[in-house]
Amino acid sequence: MSPQPKFKFSLPPWLSHLPRGAVAIVGLLVLVVGLKVAYAAAWALCFNLDNVRHMPLTTFLYDRNGQVLQRVYEQNRFLVEGKDIPESLRDAVVATEDQRFYHHLGIDPLSIFRAAVGNALHHHISSGASTITQQLARNSAGMAERTMSRKLKEAFLALRIEMVFSKEQILTYYLNRVFWGRDIYGVGAASQAYFGKAPADLTLSESAMLAGIISGPNSFSPWRNPAKARDSRARALGRMKERGYITAAQEKEALAQPLVLRPLDRIPGSHAAAAALAEAARLLDVNADDIDTKGLKITTTVDLGFQRAAENGLEAQLSRIEADPDYTHSTRAEYLKSLGDSDAPKPAYLQGAFVALSNADGGILALVGGRNYEESHFDRAVASARQVGSTMKPFVYANAFNTLDIAAPTEVDHSPFDLRRADQPGAGKSGAPDYITVRQAIEKSDNYAAVRTVLASGVDSFAYLFGRASGVAIPEFPSSALGACQVTPLQLVAAFSIFPAGGVRREPYLISKIVDASGKVLYERPAPSGQTERRVLSPEIAFQIANLLQGVVDEGTGHTVRAMGLQGDIAGKTGTTNDFKDSWFVGFTSAVTAGVWIGLDTPQTIVPGGFAARLAVPAWASIMAQADEHYPPQPFAPPAGVAPVQPTVAKNFFFIQTQVAVGAPEYLRDDQKGSDGYLARIDLNNPGAARPAAPAPRGGGGDGTPQEGKGFGGWLHRLFGGGADVDKGISAPPEGAPAAPAVAVPPQEP
Repeated sequence: MSPQPKFKFSLPPWLSHLPRGAVAIVGLLVLVVGLKVAYAAAWALCFNLDNVRHMPLTTFLYDRNGQVLQRVYEQNRFLVEGKDIPESLRDAVVATEDQRFYHHLGIDPLSIFRAAVGNALHHHISSGASTITQQLARNSAGMAERTMSRKLKEAFLALRIEMVFSKEQILTYYLNRVFWGRDIYGVGAASQAYFGKAPADLTLSESAMLAGIISGPNSFSPWRNPAKARDSRARALGRMKERGYITAAQEKEALAQPLVLRPLDRIPGSHAAAAALAEAARLLDVNADDIDTKGLKITTTVDLGFQRAAENGLEAQLSRIEADPDYTHSTRAEYLKSLGDSDAPKPAYLQGAFVALSNADGGILALVGGRNYEESHFDRAVASARQVGSTMKPFVYANAFNTLDIAAPTEVDHSPFDLRRADQPGAGKSGAPDYITVRQAIEKSDNYAAVRTVLASGVDSFAYLFGRASGVAIPEFPSSALGACQVTPLQLVAAFSIFPAGGVRREPYLISKIVDASGKVLYERPAPSGQTERRVLSPEIAFQIANLLQGVVDEGTGHTVRAMGLQGDIAGKTGTTNDFKDSWFVGFTSAVTAGVWIGLDTPQTIVPGGFAARLAVPAWASIMAQADEHYPPQPFAPPAGVAPVQPTVAKNFFFIQTQVAVGAPEYLRDDQKGSDGYLARIDLNNPGAARPAAPAPRGGGGDGTPQEGKGFGGWLHRLFGGGADVDKGISAPPEGAPAAPAVAVPPQEP
């Protein structure tokens, strides 16, 4: 057998004449290209096609009435189903972006050849050849680089997309993903941003404009360059006519229509929206940044009208204060002028905060954490704990109503003494006592009367009551009765809300419902329970304190509210801290409890003589004047077991003793009308001089429960026997207390 000839490899004739080095180079190039193609194909096969369907969506925050409070997003987009995209827009996009869309398999060789010839003739890249599917592939994979590797990946991924999805699906995904200028992604956001309507309502003219600007959405923006936008529309309409999508008459009619655009819609950032997002993240147990891409619909408790009124009203009052000749600090106007400087300072101008709660459920109606969220993200309403001044006094008297069984006519000594030594033995005793009623004391915001009251009623039970009402612990020292303790505006407003809410604390909250992009309910506020509500005072005492605080507005330090024209049942309390560093007013109606704080971030005197009646109250009144249109004050209705009683004093007429009416009727509980009555006088000098008033049998407390240690005997026991009784919904205070702080005495409000 003859030997078989061995196979001999030979180069093609055209390569055999090349040097061996050149052949090696050609072979290497072929290998590299082959590897790149293979890698691109493998990459496309491994790509997760869920990324085509799923894209970052805009999360919407709504107020309690369904108005958009804020949009948060990585890309401003909300999905539109294919059935809701008009045929005119589909046709316009296909005509302008990819005329052979329905005839290729993801890449278009004819378009590639045409683009290559055109680019060669122009000696630069003057046109692209990417199909709609290739653009979708590029956008889905986040490929922005201009390289051959990217083009290969894009092409192979486009082929795979065409194998998996229908043409209608591909076009729908593309229209939901494409960039339309500024921060606008997808047809849903584009139709709303440019025309203020849903995609299904777009006209032929509007569809053509949207399709025409895809190739250069910022350059052809109708807001920036209306002429270029009209040219883009005309070009799209012309191509639609050429492809047979529309007639010449339809083209002419669409060209004649003016471009009617929606004004630029930018919702300013707000502390309320930021706080709501933080609460939503906590409720869903996710990172706050993750919410930006989920397409959630978050319903908040905020009332957008109330929120805007609060933002504008607070800014207006702070600007007026900064214009005061006595104001010597930097102003916001000065800060805004400095923004162009490279070394512009951080905001150090006058700040403020405002919080409003619904008395019915604790929902936050408005939350303003500063003058401008963009200039300072710090939320002073939630995170800034400041001394609160005389706004603490209602809780001093609420505790005394509960533990001493006092009433509005009860007398208390308001003669001066050294308030800085109120924690020393014998503090509050006076050689020349000067008595005023509890009503007068709170209306005048008398410091001496308040400290004597807390010394007699129990500092420990007072601090515990406020902790139950506010959710924050304060030092158990007499100085806390004058507000020498730090509390945030939200905590203080929540504490005040127990008075119009019948003595019940309702946990403040911002989120009522969260729904995902598919409509699934992720969270819904549960019904009230022991975790969201707790009783702090009896309804009877809560009403009595509310009635006292009405006097503050009608006759006392809060009278500016009436001077500014607000009518109806309104109650509240002013607060001014030492050296006029903080200005407060917290007030309430039957429906709303709200509070305002004004001060500088680094505590300093705002203006000399800057009492709350001059600074904080006007801001509160101007805001509530607008809110009252939607939350009109209703009369404060006394609960069962409380009724007005005319105070009397005994007068001798010859040999006959008679009772003579003194002052206006005051609300007393049924148990305060008997033989023991209420405590007539708080007297640290001579406890034996304190007499019960309004005789009648004692059957129990204002909440209907039996009570011990009340009246004259109970008062003696508490004063000399070591502490105050705790009843009417207040548990025993915890043991232990920190060392006494240095006392800074706030000014006596005028």
